[in-house]
Amino acid sequence: MSARTMNEPPVDGESDQPTKKSRRRKIIRRWLGWGIPVLLLAYAAVLGVSAFLAYSALKDVVPLAGDVQDAIAAGDTATAEAAVDEVAEKTGVARAATGHILWRGVEWIPFVGDDLQSVRLSAAAGDDLVRDALTPFATVDIAAIGPKDGAIDLGAVRELAAPMSQAAVATEKVQIDLSAIDTSTLLSPVGSIVGQLTEAVGTLWPTLNRLDDLMPHLPTMLGADGPRNYIVIVQNTAEARTTGGNPASLLMLTADQGRISITQQASSTDFINGRGETILPVSESLTALYTDRVGRWIQDSTMIPDFDQTAALVRAYWQETYGDPGTGVLSLDPTTLGYILKATGPVDLVDGAQLTSANAVDTLLNGVYVKYPSESFADKAAQDAYFAAAAGGVFEKVTSGSADIVELAQAIGKASGEGRVLYSSTDPTEAAAVEGTTLTGPLNDSNEKATDIGVFVNDTTEGKLDYYADMSVAATSDVCEVAADEAATFTVEATYNYTLQPGDVAGLPLYVSTGRYFERGVKATDMVFYGPVGATWASAKVDGAEIMPDAGSYDEGRPAVRIRIINEPATSHTIEVTFAGAEGEEYGDLNVVHTPLVEDVPVETSTPGCS
Repeated sequence: MSARTMNEPPVDGESDQPTKKSRRRKIIRRWLGWGIPVLLLAYAAVLGVSAFLAYSALKDVVPLAGDVQDAIAAGDTATAEAAVDEVAEKTGVARAATGHILWRGVEWIPFVGDDLQSVRLSAAAGDDLVRDALTPFATVDIAAIGPKDGAIDLGAVRELAAPMSQAAVATEKVQIDLSAIDTSTLLSPVGSIVGQLTEAVGTLWPTLNRLDDLMPHLPTMLGADGPRNYIVIVQNTAEARTTGGNPASLLMLTADQGRISITQQASSTDFINGRGETILPVSESLTALYTDRVGRWIQDSTMIPDFDQTAALVRAYWQETYGDPGTGVLSLDPTTLGYILKATGPVDLVDGAQLTSANAVDTLLNGVYVKYPSESFADKAAQDAYFAAAAGGVFEKVTSGSADIVELAQAIGKASGEGRVLYSSTDPTEAAAVEGTTLTGPLNDSNEKATDIGVFVNDTTEGKLDYYADMSVAATSDVCEVAADEAATFTVEATYNYTLQPGDVAGLPLYVSTGRYFERGVKATDMVFYGPVGATWASAKVDGAEIMPDAGSYDEGRPAVRIRIINEPATSHTIEVTFAGAEGEEYGDLNVVHTPLVEDVPVETSTPGCS
């Protein structure tokens, strides 16, 4: 058979086969050429929209969560529920936008994958926080706790335990999830969001955890299982001491079935002071810094930074004079009473005047001495009665149910944040619940969470001249600039201002400025500085001149020095103390803790080179 020529007709089903395949291949290539970019664009669009939705939602989570907490604290359940719904909607959007397979599919890409994964994890953590921690609290009515008819509702207190526990557990889980995110490599917008959320949770969890520990015991503390007694001391900040002031006024509170009453009142002069031996043993380190007066005079028991030790001394004095000292000691000051008076309303005093939130500080720290100016027995007794009426009147208002419970909680929270409220318990469980908080005293027991520098003020004039004083503090450290094998330094500078004018000295009540040890109007102040745990004292200056401290010791694992300054009217002194840290020590954020004075104490910290 001869070969076919080009003009011969093709065999059916054979000649057009290559043409159809070619066309299909062309079509496929055409679709691939156009389709892959389209798919990639669509993929990018989905990711872009998802990222936009997630970012828009997450950036509002922390502010909205703050609104929820504010509403709960204010007792506004309607606003709290609405705010929870709003923030839950946003966290739900963020979680859905970042939880799909397309998002996870690009988390492996270099440079942006870490950011995408961090956004997804943060969205999930934020959603868990809102739904499992904030939502249970949205319907909690704090006002229902009372007091009503003079008693706190123990049933309402018990009902708080369940949502508190749920919130604490959920917040701990969220904190663990967020701690797994390395923010150091993230782009700025992503790192900012993750950082805000992590910081908010890090602040919230310790409080919830401690409340969760404490809540089951609150009914017992309020007398559910029988009467409980507590000593309350009111520290007079016109005569400064480390944790506030001279504990001039004391009272015994008794809690029984939620009903709290004042069962005994006393003043510091009712106890045996100036004794030959300390009422309890006082350590050598404390004696070196403050002398043994801290154990021989109840007025000086508050010179000790560790409030548990102060409380032990106060209980010993009370036991000696009145008997049962109870299980706890609570401390506050006239500024705290002023905050509380916003919630209770005015209190009537023995002279017919009223103590209000506006005049409490001036009245109790200065006005009472103008009214009863001498050191006579009669005037001292009148001063004591005035303080007793003021403190007792405030507590009677609180315990009778006259106070707005929400405003009361806010007042105590504000005072506690300023270091004006302290508490110590002999019950191990209750003590553990407040351990490590500002309620037990200002200084932490390690540098891990924060590197504390202590600046404490103790009047040695035996007067009430700290009413005319204020202070500012600045601290700096090179902890982020020194090499790993070098010791960091920590420098604290305190400027102490004595604002009493020379022309006002002659008119001072004798009890305010006795002139017993110093000329009238002259004020002597012991400034005590504590360095970080494990550090050593390096140097000290007063008004720029190098000096040697009057005393030094190693207390609570910290170096501490005492420096006395003599203050003429209308003068200022700047004291600078430097401590050397330990080589290789890990230091938390630099933090200044100080005596809560009559006026707020401005504080600045600086750690150059730290992120």
